[in-house]
Amino acid sequence: MSSFIKQIVSRLALLTLAFSMASTTASAFQFGQAQTGGGFTVFGKVSLPGGKPAARVKVFLESSRGFLRDTISDDQGQYEFRGLPGGRYRVRATNPDAPDQVCEPAESDTTRAYSNRLKIDVFLKNPVPAEKKNFNAGKVDVNEANIPKAARKAYDQGIKLQKENKPQQAMTEFNQAVELYPEYFQALTERGNLLMQQNKLAEAEADFVRALQLNEKYAPALRGLGYCQIQQRQFPAAVSNLEKAFVLEPNAPLTLLLLGYANLSLNRYEEAKQCLQQALKLNPESAARAHVYLAEIYAREQKFKEAADGIRAYLKAKPDAADAASLRKMEEDWRARSKQ
Repeated sequence: MSSFIKQIVSRLALLTLAFSMASTTASAFQFGQAQTGGGFTVFGKVSLPGGKPAARVKVFLESSRGFLRDTISDDQGQYEFRGLPGGRYRVRATNPDAPDQVCEPAESDTTRAYSNRLKIDVFLKNPVPAEKKNFNAGKVDVNEANIPKAARKAYDQGIKLQKENKPQQAMTEFNQAVELYPEYFQALTERGNLLMQQNKLAEAEADFVRALQLNEKYAPALRGLGYCQIQQRQFPAAVSNLEKAFVLEPNAPLTLLLLGYANLSLNRYEEAKQCLQQALKLNPESAARAHVYLAEIYAREQKFKEAADGIRAYLKAKPDAADAASLRKMEEDWRARSKQ
């Protein structure tokens, strides 16, 4: 595994550990609480593909018992259904101003609610154009003949130095390549990757955005931008860019790993599962962290045995992981809860 991928997975590991521990604690506190008052209230927020509030869209509530209600979100994208009986609920939304937008239903149940209020956020997203599915990721829209030889030489040298784990020297070469040929979107992307490793997210994001202005179908730049957005907790935007990267390069395990994490952060469990399981199929070694993310999903679904097994699978693959001790404690806790 390259040092770049290792650093990305390592940083995601720190985010996920805090995320998992917080949500597990919350779940332990919330499950089984007695509910009082005049029924339950299901509420939440509807977001547009870019992350902004979805104002004045239609929101549908469906119960496991079959009844259906609907309402309109307010100017801040907020909605609310009151006076509901206990049970499992599914929420989805449609945007009358953009009927082609799609919404994956979000589900939860009142056993996960504290007091009598259950929050379910939903997210609208743009459809993937059908013609993009057959895009040949090996072809890039650039006239190779326009790249000066000196710029190409600097770029190639930067790639070589990157593989030798010499990031500072590589950065010098990529800077030179971009200076010699400002439209060199590959060099901009590689420089952005190095800036990400240095946690200079604003500078990295600027390079990825510039690269995409030059070639909107360059998957590595879309993936890099998605990673920056994950680090800034801009999950809907991250999902949008990572989905585009996936369409262009469907066999890139790192893209699927990031996409799975972003979907998990948005409580889109089924989408997250699909991405993470596929990442493991493509490369069990580089995508091993997917076991931890899948375990988090199983724990939220109260499938504690599967959650504990997922942590064990990860620790078997990565026994010297930096957070191994915390994960072993998590596995023990989930294993104990599976026997209750």
